Amino acid sequence: MNNNIVEIERAQREMEITLDDRPSVERLAQEAQPHIERLMAEIRRRNEWWRDLPPRRSAYAYLGRLAGEIRIPHAFREYVITTVLNDMYSYGKIQRLIDDPLVSDIQIYGDFGTFYIKAGKRYESTEGRMTNDELYAFVQKKLSGTNYHFDLSQPSCDAILPDGYRMHVVGGPAGWTLPEDEDGRRLERDCLIVTIRKPLRNFTLEELRDLHTLDDNILLFFEWMQRLARPFLVVGGTGSSKSTLMAALLGLVPPERMSCIIEEMPELQPLCPRAARLYERAPNAEGKGAVRMDQQVVNTLRMQFDNVYIGEIRTSPVTWQFFQAASTVTYQTASTFHVRGWPDTAAALRRLAALLSSHDSRPTTTMVGDLITMGVRHMIGMMSVPEKGGKRVVEISEILPFEPQERRIPYIVIAEWEPKTDTWRFHGITEAMVHEADVQGYTISGLPVQANPEIRYVYL
Repeated sequence: MNNNIVEIERAQREMEITLDDRPSVERLAQEAQPHIERLMAEIRRRNEWWRDLPPRRSAYAYLGRLAGEIRIPHAFREYVITTVLNDMYSYGKIQRLIDDPLVSDIQIYGDFGTFYIKAGKRYESTEGRMTNDELYAFVQKKLSGTNYHFDLSQPSCDAILPDGYRMHVVGGPAGWTLPEDEDGRRLERDCLIVTIRKPLRNFTLEELRDLHTLDDNILLFFEWMQRLARPFLVVGGTGSSKSTLMAALLGLVPPERMSCIIEEMPELQPLCPRAARLYERAPNAEGKGAVRMDQQVVNTLRMQFDNVYIGEIRTSPVTWQFFQAASTVTYQTASTFHVRGWPDTAAALRRLAALLSSHDSRPTTTMVGDLITMGVRHMIGMMSVPEKGGKRVVEISEILPFEPQERRIPYIVIAEWEPKTDTWRFHGITEAMVHEADVQGYTISGLPVQANPEIRYVYL
């Protein structure tokens, strides 16, 4: 018994010394790698790399005993065991990035590097580097037990994993550009490219206000916009939190209303209490059984939904069907829409008109203008502003009825973000919104009304 106590005290002192002088994460990862490989080799030698894994706690205890048997130093033991467990049960070398709530996207280039986006900025992770063989094994492990498949005969895959993470894989005709060689050439080396997008965390509008994505006036405006069930588009570039804002806005949908959400893949995290989901399906090996997003929008026209929301409209067929749904749905339609740069209303209207005009039905200019102005009441511009530490609502506008004689769409800006001061100018709501509220039996309070608004135009 005394010998056991002495041994425990000695181990505790050794651990305290280790913790007082522990290396950086990157150095620890580099120095621990040989010990990780030793433990993995020992597991395989004993033929105990389980197909049906035991509970993680049992595996932790087993690996602890095994690490002691092969004399992995105490300074690395916890790190080595945790890394192996992460590889067995979760995301291996990139687990720290997965666990970081500020990391939104991770991209891995086999043999060459791992990069991640944190709070809107891109960084490189040396700890998360994988060889091409490691990355291929990682992909197969993550796809195991799902309906998705990847191999070099089918060199791309877009999967939603069981934990909700989205993983896009490209191989075959894909690679990385090497630095210049001695002849000044920059050659390409084939590799696997894996992109992981973490599932959206649900934010309420109040939380977005606290994050300085919007202010109190905009929050109150959104509450009235949703109470009146006014159709809207959230526009902005990649990573501008369009979907995050849309999910928060759906939290204001009355609980008695049934909503339908249509996406390429089920990613949106809506806060509305009742929501059916429709999404695309890829063709099978014979090229049959595909279900397109525009077909799913058509399906909603016969399904008696109160609201129809589309994850993103980006193609002419989906845009066309979105506006057909907007003319028939009982209460509200909405979507997100990609507009690069400063996402103002004029740019979004021009792109919408171009998508509608290119539809196979060849609509007239008047029809395009009427569809847009009847199907969208508000444009909400979102933008990623890393230098300000987050995302911002940069413009909100109200779309007015199309003017066919002048072939133009008028709109009024309701609120604008001021970059220099990182504040908002709330110009006020329109008389049309006040009148609509009156018709529905509401009196809007707390928001100014624009008496003589500046009307801007987009010509078609």
